[in-house]
Amino acid sequence: MTFPSSKEIQVIYTPGTFGNAVRWMFDRFTKGSKFKDMYSPWDEHGRVHGFNDDDYNTEKFIRGHQVKGRVDSPIPNTDKVVLSFDPKDILFAERCQFYRVPGWENDEKRYENIIRSADANFVKQTFGNVPVSKSVAKELIKIQFHDMEENLWWNSMKKLMTDENNHNFNLYALWDFESLKDELQKVSEKYNLDFVIDEKVIYNIVNEIKNSYPVVTKDRAQQVLESINSHINMDCDNLDILEQAFIEVELERTHDSVIFPYGTNWFNDTMQIREFLKTYPTYLKHMNPRLPWYKNIKNPYHLTGEINE
Repeated sequence: MTFPSSKEIQVIYTPGTFGNAVRWMFDRFTKGSKFKDMYSPWDEHGRVHGFNDDDYNTEKFIRGHQVKGRVDSPIPNTDKVVLSFDPKDILFAERCQFYRVPGWENDEKRYENIIRSADANFVKQTFGNVPVSKSVAKELIKIQFHDMEENLWWNSMKKLMTDENNHNFNLYALWDFESLKDELQKVSEKYNLDFVIDEKVIYNIVNEIKNSYPVVTKDRAQQVLESINSHINMDCDNLDILEQAFIEVELERTHDSVIFPYGTNWFNDTMQIREFLKTYPTYLKHMNPRLPWYKNIKNPYHLTGEINE
């Protein structure tokens, strides 16, 4: 006979990537759960933030984020289930935060939070005394995307996802019925939890997540990049500042000394982007201060402001 692990199980996830929903499911499918008569956990914002810790059946399942030194940091001596994703989808993870984290419910709050989370001295020296600014928020995101290896949140997540002591829970399974059932069964078997899985609950979880805005638009920026490379015209005037920043960063990396203009004036379609790249004047080409390296030479003008806390 096997017995459930005596350790707490901590669900660790990048902010906004549905970790509270996973924690709720773990409790919901545990025998004796207080949620046994509930079939959907969502609040008005499409999040699972409508419960207190006392609403959960036990203290077995706890949530957390990846960075040390916070109240929700990884806890030593716990079993850790990490919501894992491919590094190429870092934009998706960032957009989940942008649209889903409490306190980021509208654009003004989102831009304000991006600026507030950056190094205050760097922001003041670079942009002056900044009110809420969409342009400044986008520029800070661009600096971050150009040098993700220095990003504390991303580095912490990579370490957790590659730590063999942790259990990787496939983030992409959250919008596929059979895959999510399979992931839950793996957790149940690994930690001897004996989940009683209710398919109606799985359906409601998957239906909400697969129709959420970050998931519906998950691959949009990559599709724009592919259209540019394939000489196929595609409308792109509805991209948010994270998608714009990501695309500009990718194109600045691959087109020598091309720098996209500061600000949020954006292109209507990919043919306009191609024209911008094709006709970019030689006299405007120079080393990009956002790039930490230039042709394998360390960039002395690299912007070094901390873009996250």
